[in-house]
Amino acid sequence: MIQRIQTLFLLATTILLGSLFFSTMAYTSTEIVKYIEIMPCLIFTIISASIALMSIFLYKIRILQIRLSILNSIILLAYQAWLLYYFFSRPEGTVFSITAVFPVIAAILSFTAMRYIARDEAMVMSANRLRKTK
Repeated sequence: MIQRIQTLFLLATTILLGSLFFSTMAYTSTEIVKYIEIMPCLIFTIISASIALMSIFLYKIRILQIRLSILNSIILLAYQAWLLYYFFSRPEGTVFSITAVFPVIAAILSFTAMRYIARDEAMVMSANRLRKTK
C-alpha cells in the first residue's frame, strides 16, 4: 500500500489538508481568522481530507480510486476558488497566510496520484490481456 508513489501523493494531500485544521487563514492587526471558524472552509476541508484518506485505503479498487482522486481534485479547485473569493473581498489590512494555496497544491498532488493509479491500472489490464491469450 505505502510502497506505491501514488499512495505517497495521496498521503501528502491528506497531510496538507489536515494541517488546515490547525492553520490560520488570515490575520489583521486585531484579529486572527482560522479555517475552522468559517463553515464553508471547514466543510471543504473535511470532505477533501476524508476523500483523500479514503482513496489511500482503496488501493485494490483502482477505478474507484481514480474517480475519487478526480472528484477530490475538482472539490479542491472549488475550495481554492472560494478562498480566492475571500481574498478579493477582504477588508483593507488583511494578510492571508501561505496556507491559502494548500488546496491547489493538494489538487495537483491528487491529480498526479490519479495519473499514476491510471498507469498501474493500464499495466494490470495489459497483463490480464496477455494472460488470456495463452
